Amino acid sequence: MIYKNITFKADPFLYDLVFDDRITLVGGDSGTGKTVLYEMLEDLRLTDEYKAIKLFNYRSDNFQELMKQCKNSFIVIDNADILINDDIRRFINFEFSNQYMLFLRNCDGINVSDKSFKVLKLDNNKITLEEEL
Repeated sequence: MIYKNITFKADPFLYDLVFDDRITLVGGDSGTGKTVLYEMLEDLRLTDEYKAIKLFNYRSDNFQELMKQCKNSFIVIDNADILINDDIRRFINFEFSNQYMLFLRNCDGINVSDKSFKVLKLDNNKITLEEEL
């Protein structure tokens, strides 16, 4: 795994994200903070500690081509339901040098474990990834 945890402060919040699997699917309703987290990671990836973060969303040009060039990366895809196709699913399943955090509701075709399913949880200004029940 590239990152076992990602921790940073974005006042007034502390993000403490712990990853239990190579593929993490972050679910949850709209308005639960997934896109805000994605935007925070845009700045965080500019640091030496988190330079392995690669971000993709609906505004990403040449998504499939750029995605397939990623090796030894922590790949984050916002709105993954509309971006990934069967070819990208195969890439995610078999490119083991990468770690993935996908904001995704439909996991069909992606090899996941019971530890893959997470939701963002806010408790006392601390944001964590918790197992989805």
